[in-house]
Amino acid sequence: MTVYGYGSGAGTPHDPHVDVGAYVLGVLDDADMARFEEHLAICHQCGQQLDELSGLVPVLAELAPAGAGAPLPPSGDAVLGKLLGKVSDERKTRARRRMFALAASVALIIGGPTVAVLASGGSDTPATQAYAQEFKSADKGTGVKATVGLNEKKWGSQIGLNLSGVQGPLTCRLVAIGKDGSQQTVSTWSVPTAGYGTTAQPQPLTLDGSAGMQPDDIARFDVITAQGQRLVSVDV
Repeated sequence: MTVYGYGSGAGTPHDPHVDVGAYVLGVLDDADMARFEEHLAICHQCGQQLDELSGLVPVLAELAPAGAGAPLPPSGDAVLGKLLGKVSDERKTRARRRMFALAASVALIIGGPTVAVLASGGSDTPATQAYAQEFKSADKGTGVKATVGLNEKKWGSQIGLNLSGVQGPLTCRLVAIGKDGSQQTVSTWSVPTAGYGTTAQPQPLTLDGSAGMQPDDIARFDVITAQGQRLVSVDV
């Protein structure tokens, strides 16, 4: 037992303020605990430190190995410093994890709306981009309606499609037909059974694509199934 007011060495004064952590961890023996509580009653500094360290108790319990129920041995300030250091490291690790999780959540929130528009549409615009030119058409035979948007680029054309009234299951492609009769596939996709822009699935299909033709070189766009059926044709 440590005589309160003295260290392990004879005549060495013992600073009671260093026992706050040991008191929180419960490693003081009964006599030293009673003496420290008498000191605590009149020491504002220790009372404040006690309030700050009390929050570490649940953390230390969580860090303890599974099944550990025996009290910690009263092995002095070195053990206390090691335990508190471990708690500090654990807190830093958790802070980093929270930061990464927050960054991922922000990225998801920022990217989420764009992904949703690409996947399911639901917009009145031809696609997810703003287009300088828009062309619309509807096929009375198939009931399919299409709006095509065009932006001129140095490398060709940026193209958007808004498609509705198409039933599935189907595999389709959007084809740009040049004024010279040449053809380029802009995009391909599959249509689920519920379709797009239907009673079962009110949202239209909205997608973006590109072609190596300039807008002035394009005569029309065709939406064609894998079986070769033309669902709708949009003149430019």
